[in-house]
Amino acid sequence: MPVRKILILLIEDSLTVRTLYKRTFEMKGFQVLEAGTGQDGWKLAHQHIPDVVILDMMLPDCHGLSILKKIRSDEMTKHIPVLVLTSLKDIYDVQRAINLGANYYSVKGKDSPEKLLQMIYKLLKRHIDDELKDQIESAEPEQSESEDIPPELGDDDIEFIRN
Repeated sequence: MPVRKILILLIEDSLTVRTLYKRTFEMKGFQVLEAGTGQDGWKLAHQHIPDVVILDMMLPDCHGLSILKKIRSDEMTKHIPVLVLTSLKDIYDVQRAINLGANYYSVKGKDSPEKLLQMIYKLLKRHIDDELKDQIESAEPEQSESEDIPPELGDDDIEFIRN
């Protein structure tokens, strides 16, 4: 029986950023769908029901929060973990994303693709079916205690994880 690959939807207008993350995730065995606009991302999310969405906030056709609202309000997609990866670091933007249901918030350039991958593994463990749990656990890199998420975040350390 073939093993289903974990599907990541990457909604990001920068081709450079999409390429970097896509390569990293595909090297780890994930399947990656890409969208350069919010509306294309929404269509892909609704058509393919990915296991996780990585969402930029500043998209050419809409604000990422409008896509987050659509994902959270649709019965087919509301369960999907959403990781916000953006250059917006104002606490107001962070709070709005959290209030709308973002599971993780990271500022571009702060977290490496590998760090984002660790967050994906953590969220997927909480949200996926048993069929994929073994796949995630066998692929997940070992993590030391010092690499774990700090219990309190400083001013320069904007990230958030929601179960």
